[in-house]
Amino acid sequence: MTAESTYSFRARDASGDIVTGSVVATSAEEVGRQLRSEGKTVLEVDSRPLGRGAALDADQIRLQESARRIRRDDVIAFCEQLSVMLETGVPLAEALDAFHEQVRSREFRAVIEVLRDDIYSGQTFSESAGRWPKVFPVIMTSLLKASEASGTLALMLGRVARYLGKERRTVKQIRGALTYPLFMMLAAMSLSAFLMVFILPRFASIYEGRHAALPGITQVLLNISRFMIEQWPIYLPVTAASMVTCALLARTERGRFLSDWAKLNAPIIGPMFEKLYITRAARTMATLLHAGVSLLDVIAICRGVTANHAFGQLWDRMENDVREGRRLADSVSACRYIPPNVASMVASGERAGRLDEVMERIASFSEEELDSAVKQVTSFVEPVMVILMGVLVGGVAIALLLPIFKMGSVMAGG
Repeated sequence: MTAESTYSFRARDASGDIVTGSVVATSAEEVGRQLRSEGKTVLEVDSRPLGRGAALDADQIRLQESARRIRRDDVIAFCEQLSVMLETGVPLAEALDAFHEQVRSREFRAVIEVLRDDIYSGQTFSESAGRWPKVFPVIMTSLLKASEASGTLALMLGRVARYLGKERRTVKQIRGALTYPLFMMLAAMSLSAFLMVFILPRFASIYEGRHAALPGITQVLLNISRFMIEQWPIYLPVTAASMVTCALLARTERGRFLSDWAKLNAPIIGPMFEKLYITRAARTMATLLHAGVSLLDVIAICRGVTANHAFGQLWDRMENDVREGRRLADSVSACRYIPPNVASMVASGERAGRLDEVMERIASFSEEELDSAVKQVTSFVEPVMVILMGVLVGGVAIALLLPIFKMGSVMAGG
């Protein structure tokens, strides 16, 4: 009987997203059959198994899982330093040896060791890096493959480092714009809950002992406080079940569609996400086209960097237009999330045969617009969250102190 091994793969799921992973099978052909039976379109299966035998497969699987913890900043530093060493004439295997000695991350050191061993055994750099999709993104392996054919590996690694650095900066911008309001909301709700559960009941006992006629807002908050204290066996499980239901719904096709639609159409943050997707798509297309990657491969990679159903439809139309010999500008102009000036620039770039340069310019000004959109969101959200926090916490505080302000009537029992 043929021994089973673990094979890495890259495929496209039913929603059109690029997925990667590993499958235990007896051959690469069996991997393809398994993926097709799951409704996936197979793009690539590494014909060389990740390990021979059960023990080695287990080690490789553990290493693949630990690779998820490798930071993108480490990958950027790896590309930058490798580019410099290769430009100065250091052979690739020796450059990997040198980087292996200085890297601090234990997980990344293990991956570099595998890369080095693969290079010594005669495997290409792009093939070896392609086995680690959680560490090295698809665009990086595609650029490496193109550079190996043209002998420009050092130059391409520098370009990859710049690309990943810009992507990292963009991600931090978006996270920063969204993290602050979420933190403020969580802080306001936590503080309000603390006041309702631990502070308000103590004031309530004082007021009840005086038989005070409490203001309406205080009475309402007291009722809410009693509900929170006495009925937690009801609302906590219901809340937990609702959160789990929402999480499961988000994983469904319908849930992802609603989430993607909300990102692009929500007030305030919608334009920010629109600029984000345009920036990432233009930057990715410019980098890949300049490296000589085929247009169909470019579209497949862009589909992954703009993981949104609306833009997924754009890539579907683009792919059909390329296969049928039509212009990309027709697909771009049909997407309502692409501004008319961008569609006009794409059409101009196609006519002049300078699409890569045009996409680079689109990425540059879209990035500037993204910066402005992030600043606009931040400048709008900050005062709104401060006001909301003041209303929540201040409302509870006022409800607590209002009876004290009317101490005369409270002490009189009226």
